[in-house]
Amino acid sequence: MGEYAWYPGRELTEHSNVARFCRAHGLDGYRALQRRSVADPEWYWSSAARDMGVVWHEEPLCARDGRGGIAATRWFPGGRTNLVDSCLERHVRRGRPDATALRWEREDGTRGRLGYRETARLSARVATGLRGLGVGEGDRVAGYLPPGPEAFLLLFACARIGAVLVPMFSGFGADALAVRLADAGARVLVTASATTRRGKRYEMLPVARAAAEKAAEVRHLVVVADEPPEDARPSTVATTTWRALGEAAPAETVPLPAGAPFLLLYTSGTTGRPKGAVHTHGGFPVQVGSEVRYNLDVRPDDVAFWVTDPGWIMFALVVVGCTLAGACVLAYEGAVDHPDPARLRRLLDEHRVSVFGSSPSLARAMMTTAGPGPAASRLRILGSTGEPWTEDAWRWYFEEVGGGRCPVINISGGTEVGGSLLASAPTVPQSPCGFAGPCLGIDAVIEDADGAEVAEGEMGELVVRQSWPGMTRGLWRSPERFAHTYFSRRPGRWSHGDLASRSGGEWFVHGRLDDVMKVAGKRLGPAEVEEAALGDPAVAEAAAVGVPHPVKGEALWCFVVPAGGTLSAPETERIRARVAEALGPAFRPSRVVALPELPRTRTGKVMRRLIRDCVTQDAPGDLSTLANPHSLQALRAAVHDGAADG
Repeated sequence: MGEYAWYPGRELTEHSNVARFCRAHGLDGYRALQRRSVADPEWYWSSAARDMGVVWHEEPLCARDGRGGIAATRWFPGGRTNLVDSCLERHVRRGRPDATALRWEREDGTRGRLGYRETARLSARVATGLRGLGVGEGDRVAGYLPPGPEAFLLLFACARIGAVLVPMFSGFGADALAVRLADAGARVLVTASATTRRGKRYEMLPVARAAAEKAAEVRHLVVVADEPPEDARPSTVATTTWRALGEAAPAETVPLPAGAPFLLLYTSGTTGRPKGAVHTHGGFPVQVGSEVRYNLDVRPDDVAFWVTDPGWIMFALVVVGCTLAGACVLAYEGAVDHPDPARLRRLLDEHRVSVFGSSPSLARAMMTTAGPGPAASRLRILGSTGEPWTEDAWRWYFEEVGGGRCPVINISGGTEVGGSLLASAPTVPQSPCGFAGPCLGIDAVIEDADGAEVAEGEMGELVVRQSWPGMTRGLWRSPERFAHTYFSRRPGRWSHGDLASRSGGEWFVHGRLDDVMKVAGKRLGPAEVEEAALGDPAVAEAAAVGVPHPVKGEALWCFVVPAGGTLSAPETERIRARVAEALGPAFRPSRVVALPELPRTRTGKVMRRLIRDCVTQDAPGDLSTLANPHSLQALRAAVHDGAADG
């Protein structure tokens, strides 16, 4: 991974957003800006907020008040704002009312667009409609919607009146949805009647109704339909339509304290109920605005498309960050490779997408098909997040999707981060799979178990020493859990749980700390093992886990999806030998297990924890984000079909 695969051209080094920002502040490039942003975060975040056009109804007293320590830092104290003013109204006032804010398309080819003035007007009407349902400042409104105009408008409608949006993944079942509705205390649930994926219709309204009945505080169900759907069953939940919600007079934008909550996003814990991360009107736009503006280099004439769902952090990040920049967002409902793999290429070309983001999982899936074909002519930036890359998948994405000319802006963070901790930069050379280092304003280091910074080339935990604007203000109704999860192991520092290393000025993520194995006394990240296994032509997908062993401490097991459907004994031995050759004889897998599919979250991440639990026969934790529950039955059968030869 040491050789650069891409170098920035003059257009980016001179005309990118970050290059212009550096010139304005007399800084010699991105690396110099990184250093100053960490040494003087008050200067950086104040300057960045001003540069990206954040509107303050009352100016903050300072950028941050850190007297309470990292966990209780207040961002932009004394300031009053509303992200609707910064993201929508400002562009209307500045003479761009008809610039496109949203383009959308569904799998059946239905498409449309919304301009900035129209988005502001429609979201203001929906905001008044929500008020008519009894929603006020601080009340929670849940959105159970596929990507599209309703999810886009609901975000701004809630923000306008100070309601807190609670996005839900559009593929959740009733129980997963009900748990989150109850924890959030949501008063209103907005849902679509159904969604379509790969030509199949998935009913959402029956799921939403069942979940709402289980959540005591839900009083209203809003359905995206022209007429209220009939339901003969008695219910305590009143039903209305999205159309009726938007018939009211537009609501005025409410100035709010910078620390007022805007977003309540749930992320799964390994045990117990999901964690609710809280993001604010002041901190969240500044955080994601920085990443979208300076790392993804989004400009007003860009169309940005990120393959995501409204229930995940990336939807809110892209919508808020791109509208703050005055750009256009593309939302697509459906599978980007249906009815054929060329669908992605058509989407990129027909919507003139210039900034495209995806996950390594999608890239690996499309590698096995014909792929998207020649790179879209207008594409200039690629983005990625979700999990570590393998070099083969990174190079495929870089060459086949980006034509070998677009930088891959790799970002890594999470729901609780409110954005990213590590990112690539458009003005810094790139080698496959790497990051340019911590995001601007992020004081991150890599530490060993004793709290010492690791040497270059060594792996350790990604740790942050100072607060940042996007950091969750806590976990909803769980202050003790917040303190324990992120600050108990390393007091005064945020423990992120990612295994990382740095080399030659670049940083690399190797997986979650929970997934790290200790074999023959050495810590090993799953990405290294999986990359070695994926080098074998018989392997389409791979996951590596450590299994308790009486002598070794942990034995290395590889779980693979065979490219040809089955795995012969010679192929199994060849895979074991390949891993041993790549990593050393001590890391020869004790067992290679063939599976029809790996258990994955709904965002495509492999759930190695579940694989390990199946091997050890431990009770699994939260399964609500598991996309393919049926995979566990095949996994258990395969795991216990014979013993490891460790």
